[in-house]
This record gives sequence, C-alpha cells and structure tokens, in this order.
Amino acid sequence: MNIEKIEQLINLVKSNKVKKFKYKDQDSEIELDFSENNESGWATQQSTLESQYSNDSNQVQSVEQFKAVKAPMVGTFFLQDEKELTNPLIKVGDTIKQGDTIGYIEAMKVMNEVTSEVDGVIDEILVTHGSNVEYNQTIVKVK
Repeated sequence: MNIEKIEQLINLVKSNKVKKFKYKDQDSEIELDFSENNESGWATQQSTLESQYSNDSNQVQSVEQFKAVKAPMVGTFFLQDEKELTNPLIKVGDTIKQGDTIGYIEAMKVMNEVTSEVDGVIDEILVTHGSNVEYNQTIVKVK
C-alpha cells in the first residue's frame, strides 16, 4: 500500500466520521483509531502509522524484486492438467515467457489455463498442486 492510498484512506475515514477502522489484505494491514480527539492521541496514531508504513515499504522493496503471476479466478490450482502430479508444467528455476501456460485452475468442473503475464525465471511456486486459490492471489514469483 503506497502513501497516497494511505492518505486517501485516512481522508475517507475522517470525512465519514468513522472512529475506528481496520483494513487487512495479503500484503498489508492498517488500523486507524480516531476515538481520541486530543493532539497526543493523533500524534501517537500518526507515529504508529508511519512505523507501519516504513515496515510496509521495506516489504514492498523486497517484493518489487520479483514479478508475480496471479490467479485469474477462484478455483483449485493444478500444476498439470491431471489431478495426480506426475509431470508439472513448471518447476523452480524454469524460464518462462509471457503467454506460457504455467498451470490450470479448475472451476465448475472446467480446467482453465493459467498463463504467465511476465518473462523471467521461476523463483518460487507459492501454491501447491491441488490447493484452492483466490482471485488475484500470487501463484508464482518470477525473477
């Protein structure tokens, strides 16, 4: 989450007079508490927010070294078009190009191809064969 989005979130929460707000996703977490109207409460919240942002920015810098291939839909992810894993399409260290099929997502008894949107070398496969994935969940990290 970048600083502009954090500022937009703070302004939105303040303009709607929300006293407490918490947001969490796979990459970041933010908690706002405007229940105290004194300056010291705001300063504490601001310093907490800044420290959370600095931690997030360190994580973002390490994540930015990698490109991600994400799930285009909800379903069950497979590394090949069969449920028994015998010959996976990709392995760590493989070179992939944009448009290459890296796996399949089964949704409603249909096997849908998952194609790479990036070029590079597979650094890490984050989802195991046969596990459920959410929309936009990172499946593979590519260098």
